[in-house]
Amino acid sequence: MSGWRGLFFLLCLLPAVVSGDTLTVTVADPFIELRTGPGRGYPVFHVVEQGQQIALLKRRTQWIEVRAPRGHQGWVSRAQLARTLDDTGDYVALEERELADFFKPHAEFGVLVGELDRTTALSVQAGWAFTDRFQLALSWTEANSDFASRRLLDVSLMNQFLPHRRLSPYVLVGGGRVEVDPRTVLVQSSDRSERSVHAGAGLRLWLTRGFVWRAEYRHYVFLTTQDDNEELEQWRTGFSVLF
Repeated sequence: MSGWRGLFFLLCLLPAVVSGDTLTVTVADPFIELRTGPGRGYPVFHVVEQGQQIALLKRRTQWIEVRAPRGHQGWVSRAQLARTLDDTGDYVALEERELADFFKPHAEFGVLVGELDRTTALSVQAGWAFTDRFQLALSWTEANSDFASRRLLDVSLMNQFLPHRRLSPYVLVGGGRVEVDPRTVLVQSSDRSERSVHAGAGLRLWLTRGFVWRAEYRHYVFLTTQDDNEELEQWRTGFSVLF
């Protein structure tokens, strides 16, 4: 199980969305705090005082990476930067994440629940949308029943039909591996690790800011070493966060 968890944590190592232009603003508050990462859980390591200028580098959800005058580089919340001044002396208007951001290259991370062969299944998935139409995703699924425990690791390529609509259908194809741990004691059987291929279709709905809802169907074929390949169906739905 530790190997699967290790692969899962690798999903988080996806690039952030980088803005095209660098904007320089002036601090209007008595000070702003620079953190080592994009979140309040990261420590403050530097303070920029009133009247100093900072360069805005890139954005990740509600956090902006900035560069201070002495070269210190860190993250500031959008709420703090809304009280900075541009070169005309007006307050900087930082827009909320809009639907147009959903069409640009971006990363997503989501959690989905559903059924795999009439067994409740939980999935975590991370993807990188490298164009407005295509996304490459890595998904980990676990489904436990009274007879067996299944763990799936998949790589999928998704193609959206209506990429510039709030609601868009899509299709996907991919492959991966499945691990099966039998739980029954009636029949002597051993653990299995097999290759798998799958195809599917679904719907994606951009909700608001950085949230996406999806519903999806997948058909799996497990390439077993036995005479017949095993086929299973999966239905799942859940939410993703746009980065």
